[in-house]
Amino acid sequence: MIISLTQARIQSTTSHSSDLQNEHRRAPEICKYFEDDIGIQVVLGSIISYDIIAAASTRSPPSLGLYHETILKRFGITLQTLFGYTNRVMTLIVEIVFLDHWKKEQEKNCKLSMVELVRRGTKIEEQLERHIADLRSNSAPKSSSILSASQIEITYIYALSALTYLHVVVSGAHSEMPEIKESVSRTLSAFQSLADPKLLRTLVWPFCVSGCLALEGQQKAFCELVSKAEITSLTMGTCLQAFEIIKECWEMRRTYKYNCDWVLVMNKLGYCFPLI
Repeated sequence: MIISLTQARIQSTTSHSSDLQNEHRRAPEICKYFEDDIGIQVVLGSIISYDIIAAASTRSPPSLGLYHETILKRFGITLQTLFGYTNRVMTLIVEIVFLDHWKKEQEKNCKLSMVELVRRGTKIEEQLERHIADLRSNSAPKSSSILSASQIEITYIYALSALTYLHVVVSGAHSEMPEIKESVSRTLSAFQSLADPKLLRTLVWPFCVSGCLALEGQQKAFCELVSKAEITSLTMGTCLQAFEIIKECWEMRRTYKYNCDWVLVMNKLGYCFPLI
């Protein structure tokens, strides 16, 4: 009901556009009595996060048709207070999701322009790198308070994994490619530097994306991350399943010399769930 009302209000006050990436540009007039309701903020923040991560996990368009950035801004939702990652990194991830969908549609219609794909990808990459630089200098996003140490760690890892995802979208799941090697290496170092190794349990999507693209020489280190996080069959969440996906991807690459990604393996194993 909350989502239906929110979307109806947005749609009635936002210009109709076929470009999903530009829908957030005009601020909608949403029911003002919702804006200061903490419970509504938590519900909407949770739904938006789930929608984005589910889409990035399956490399498919978001299923709820939400105006993610607009809702976050209009309701004053700060995802870092709920999940540790910033609004900015999640809205950039959803831009990659839209780019992924655009590329597939263009390929299906035999209209893909590599020049345009690279142009769009480069724009997102530059924004991610700026956000990463801000995190490393410990400067907060404009719309939020100062981030805690754990929020910086979590956001940093999501941003680095988003770079890997972006490179996969633009160039394919080739783990030997310099840009993928670099982003995976940076992400692995960030995982190894976590103040609390058990934070890995809340970083399932970044762990799976990065792990699946790891080179053979990095695979032992990813296994050690799981051990240090003390992840077992009783651990909440999907981290153990993500590790199964990673190991299967390694095996497929080793046995069949196939450049696979997490979605190919999830489909092979019959998994259809968000990496949360």
